[in-house]
Amino acid sequence: MDVELRSELQALRARAYGPDADLDRDPAAVARLQELEDLERQARVEAAVRPPVTPPMAPDAAPLVVDDDDVEGGVPTVSRPVVRRARTLWLWAGSLAAVAAVASAASIAATTFVPVARTAGVAQVDTLRVDPSADDSPVRSMGFDSSEVSVYADFHGLTAYAGTTQVDSSGTRAECLILLDTSTLPASGDINASQIGYRYGGCGAGAFPATIEFVVTPDLPDAFRERFPVGSSLQFVSDGDHVGVFSDVE
Repeated sequence: MDVELRSELQALRARAYGPDADLDRDPAAVARLQELEDLERQARVEAAVRPPVTPPMAPDAAPLVVDDDDVEGGVPTVSRPVVRRARTLWLWAGSLAAVAAVASAASIAATTFVPVARTAGVAQVDTLRVDPSADDSPVRSMGFDSSEVSVYADFHGLTAYAGTTQVDSSGTRAECLILLDTSTLPASGDINASQIGYRYGGCGAGAFPATIEFVVTPDLPDAFRERFPVGSSLQFVSDGDHVGVFSDVE
């Protein structure tokens, strides 16, 4: 396999077996992974096994057997050493099977490890969707780029905002997600930190999405606690224009 195919295979294996495995939701990627793993196994077998070359027999190495009962027209019929050649064929076929098994086992040993699901056993209970008519001004004072902020419809007393903001002193920017108490948001204009009631936030890093995880407390809005009981845990995961909501009580 060339470098490009190997890089693609490594990337697919990371999606299939890595900590944030998501390949099971992408049938095309699953099929591509199987195709590339088959190619890799085939390449290993072909590199490790070559058909044995049977050298010419010396005149005294494999004596020919003349069967007097097979004489036709005075010319004796020569019987070839069939048993020896059949044995060589079986040995060669057996070696092919053995090497193929070893190559397959080596491939599995090199790529198989225990995948850890990000939200194992936790159900997605809802999806937040962008509200185009909502005002993004409340988060401008928090460093969000207003041209890239997405505002989501109220979710049981909380409003979610997603967008890019600076996350360190070196100027690194990342995609972040924040949840604010809807009742504390002004009708328009910026908001000061002192005006905000309940607030949670989290930022992503590279390919990892922005995520918020928390335990429901009595400080949350009444509508939220009616939907999710105190003591339960939730996770909000940003995914493009949507935010997935996961709960451990459903």
